[in-house]
Amino acid sequence: MYIVPAIKPFHILKLPFIPLNNIILNFNPLEILDFSFASKKCRFILKSMKLVDFEMGLSLRPDRYFIKFHHQSVQYFHFHIDNLKKRNKYMHGEVGLNDCLNTRHEICLKWAKVWVDYMCDLFRAKLSFLYLNPEGLPREMKNVAEWMNSLCSEFHLCDISGDHAISYFINAFFETADFLIRHLNFELRQRYPLGTINCFNLNSKEVIIITKTLKNPVNWINVDQLLTSNCVRIMIEACTFNETDLNRIIKGWINGNIPRMEFFHAAVKALNFELLLEGIEFEKKDQTLIRIFKTSLATKEMEYKFEGGYDIRRNDGTVATLQQVNQFAGPRLMLRFTFCVWPKK
Repeated sequence: MYIVPAIKPFHILKLPFIPLNNIILNFNPLEILDFSFASKKCRFILKSMKLVDFEMGLSLRPDRYFIKFHHQSVQYFHFHIDNLKKRNKYMHGEVGLNDCLNTRHEICLKWAKVWVDYMCDLFRAKLSFLYLNPEGLPREMKNVAEWMNSLCSEFHLCDISGDHAISYFINAFFETADFLIRHLNFELRQRYPLGTINCFNLNSKEVIIITKTLKNPVNWINVDQLLTSNCVRIMIEACTFNETDLNRIIKGWINGNIPRMEFFHAAVKALNFELLLEGIEFEKKDQTLIRIFKTSLATKEMEYKFEGGYDIRRNDGTVATLQQVNQFAGPRLMLRFTFCVWPKK
């Protein structure tokens, strides 16, 4: 009869610091979290180590992937709320077993704050990514913004995605938020036209707006928002801008509005360039002239090929090129309008 030999415990804390350090560096974030709960000594050891340089993401989405760890801007590990709910007992009574969800089955902010504070302290990580639920009630969205105001002055990414967006609810967040968002991303399923969302007031470097359904193109941004923004890159999928709207944007850029803008893209109906360029000095380039414009979107390097196009010049001498080519996939005919600002030589 085969007898399974008894497995003797391995006293990890009796190891010298260097081999102990090497072992712990091979733990995943959940194992590090559990190690921190073992004793005060374990947590002290972790605090004395140089862990992987993580950036933290906070998600308040219904999918319940609450905390996401990123390494070099790539998602590396996530904590589901069930992972943390099982460990509430280690938080010394600060949160209860049933405190993770509110009456609307959304993540409770009081519960979230306790865990975010503990994670930031344990991993010495800063909160850099924010994933918002566009259905959050106005009061909850305001509370989230106030909390983020107290945590940091800049976010690498704020992503607002979902199937049921309500402009009034989302605006409650932007009206309260007082921090820089480098990359602002929307991915909304518009089953009906939305009211204006005032999302260009946070000095974002990049704004990307993706429509999950093309039945209702983006109608919730307007020209005045763009003209007062400080964006470098703006990417919009199917939207309702027409020749008059784009003419105002171009004239605004010529006169010094949107001073940092390098790239603007929007999928719109086929444009009448006589109306688009009315009152604007331009130089139409021959289609045999091929130029490549290089930029980046969502940290990915991108290239756009210009075959001819229309060159315009800002009052300070900066040159930009406009063109509308390449059909945008969808139920209605739309073409990609691109406006690129060339680097000064």
